[in-house]
This record gives sequence, structure tokens and C-alpha cells, in this order.
Amino acid sequence: QIRIKFNSPFTFFASAEVIAFLGAKPIFVDIDEKTYNLDISQIKKAITPKTKAIMPISLYGQIPQMDIINSIAKENNLFVIEDGAQSFGASYKNQKSCSLSDFGATSFFPSKPLGCYGDGGAIFCKDEDKAQKIKSLLKHGQSKRYEHQYIGLNARLDTIQAAILRAKLLHLQEEIDKRQEIAEYYSQNLQNTITPYISKDCISAFAQYSVRVGNRDCVIEYLKSQNIPTAVHYPKPLHLQEAFTYLGYKVGDFPVSEKVSQEILSLPMSAFLSREEQDYIIKHFNSIACV
Repeated sequence: QIRIKFNSPFTFFASAEVIAFLGAKPIFVDIDEKTYNLDISQIKKAITPKTKAIMPISLYGQIPQMDIINSIAKENNLFVIEDGAQSFGASYKNQKSCSLSDFGATSFFPSKPLGCYGDGGAIFCKDEDKAQKIKSLLKHGQSKRYEHQYIGLNARLDTIQAAILRAKLLHLQEEIDKRQEIAEYYSQNLQNTITPYISKDCISAFAQYSVRVGNRDCVIEYLKSQNIPTAVHYPKPLHLQEAFTYLGYKVGDFPVSEKVSQEILSLPMSAFLSREEQDYIIKHFNSIACV
């Protein structure tokens, strides 16, 4: 069975789901406790002769150390597939997300910094031949009308969603800049919590603004009582999901991912969040006795 050295078990299910769906085997690696991205120091020991690709995820909008990952991949003759579902618009060392590896992919889900009005996404590829194959696979493997070179999918972006994205793309940088401003204000004013760490080489898209708290259920209930919505991204690591039982992982295999999953909490984040609304959130968060 083909192995794909996957980023970490601390992310949304789809990133590993697609690997298993294709008949390959996802291999998890723990996260760095500061950035929540792939722990670079653990990559090499996870690689075996069956490994075909590294799939790093830009969690919460911050891109991992792609130059180091690409270097390791080159040494081991591996592909790199950048999962930029949360980081479109972000940058690493002045290079944009989804342009930093052999392949990149992003999501245009409505809550993303660049979101359509339904489901949508994009694939990025530097190799023209592979790009043409990807285009074919997205429309039932057609090389031309009613001629099918491959077994493909119906995965085309709807025209109406493309039109919406085309209009919103003009405002993406403004959206990213506003999210930086909102995130910085949160980080300067929130108390008794671990706020996001952003590497000096990165500009995060801040798809989410996620903090860590010690008594999460209490925090959630109090904020809910003040009409402040929250979310947990993500409450159960992938290696402990029932669907991946066959991989043989157990509690304790990825201690950082397991620890963070018990403490992480996302606060409201949007380019349209007003300073008044943010002050209200900060005031009530800082007053919580159980943090």
C-alpha cells in the first residue's frame, strides 16, 4: 500500500480522507506546539521506501516552513502537495500560499477569506502536462467532448461560484490586511490565554483566530450566555477517529495534537468584525473566572 506522509492528525478530516479514499495510507506526524503546523523535526523519521508525498497543511491560515519541507522532499524524491485550504492569500517569505510546492489546493468555502456562496476550491500545479491531466480528471476524465482518457470526477467549479469569486478576488488583499488588524488587536488585549504565534517569515490569512484555554467547556458556556459564538477547530485528532481505526494509532501517539485539541477555541473572526464588537468579545473573555 502506498504511504503518503501526511501533515498531522490535528486538522479537518478531509485532508486525510482523500488519501484513504484513493487507496493510499495516511501517515500522521505530530504538530509544533507554537504554530500548530507540521513539526519539521519529525518528518524524516516518518519517511519509508513506500512514501510518495508530503502533504503539509497551513492550519488557521499560517503556512509551514515550505522551503525546508521541499528540501526534505527533494532529498527523498517525493512530491509535495500544499494543503492551502485555510491559507489562500497568506504568504511565506514573500511567496503566496499554493505557489510553494509541486501542487497546491485551496478551499473557497463561504467562511474562508476568499469564499464563494457554496462549495468550491482550486488546484494549482506548475507542470503543464500534469495540469492538463488534472483539468481532465475534474470533468469525468475527458480529453475532449465525449472522449474519456481517464476515470475522473464531476468536480468542476460552478459558473455562478466562479463569477462570485472573480468579483471578490479583487478585494482579497484588503480582506487579508483587515484580518491582520483584527488578529493583532485580539492578541494585544486578550488575557489569561495562549494567543496565536505567527512566524516572522509568515503573513497569516487568519482563516480562524484560535486561542487555548484550560477549561474550554466553561469558557464556551459563558461566552454563549453573552451571545458570543465560538467554535472548536478541532476537538478530536484524526488518529483517534473511528474511520482511521485500521491505521492502528492509539491515545498518546501524538501528544501535542491531543493536548491542543483539548484546549483550542476559535473566537469570532471576520474582516467585517467591528472594533465595538471586538471590544465586547475581549471584555467578556477577560472577565471569565474559569479561564
